[in-house]
Amino acid sequence: MQIARRLTLFMLLVGGVDSPAVAQGPWSVFVAGGAAGFGGASTPTASADVISQYKPGATTRFHLGAARAFGRVSVVIDASYAKAGITASSDGFRAVLSPAFTLYDLRLLANYELARMGTGTTLLVGLGPMLQIWSGDAVVGTQTRLGAAAAVTLNVPISRRFGLFAAGSLGVAGSPFDQETLDLVGGFEPVATWTRELAVGIRYGW
Repeated sequence: MQIARRLTLFMLLVGGVDSPAVAQGPWSVFVAGGAAGFGGASTPTASADVISQYKPGATTRFHLGAARAFGRVSVVIDASYAKAGITASSDGFRAVLSPAFTLYDLRLLANYELARMGTGTTLLVGLGPMLQIWSGDAVVGTQTRLGAAAAVTLNVPISRRFGLFAAGSLGVAGSPFDQETLDLVGGFEPVATWTRELAVGIRYGW
């Protein structure tokens, strides 16, 4: 997370440098890495004892995607992969067992350009559907969940073809746990899972 924050700060500084604007074209592909965390996933029932929550643990995600711009609006396909542990929490206690989950996340976002600097740096906001596929030791079989995601992205061009970007995102979907899985530990039920992430990457446009 510290590395992601430092790279984000670096790109903000680069975005303020007085350099010629560059045109990278309407098409682009990108790779990125991000620090992701999760909230929700499960909640105790009246019979729960000691442990207050089970959820996926914080992890690093790897992204591969493509985008097509239509003026100030663009469409982005973003696929990511991660492995995460399972976190068991209670008052003053947290244990992580790893690896427990494999997560594939696919998002289709519609981005809108909020602002553009003279250097070609752009600020975008995006919204769209999200598909998450969970598997691993912490779930029974494969769990597929539909949800929605939103993102804020800062694009900083560094040449005619290449650019850097930083993105903060928030997604919500169903729990990776089904009731059958939580019945194995007893005293819990599934709730919506929040996915938050700060990612940095490089894009190639034409």
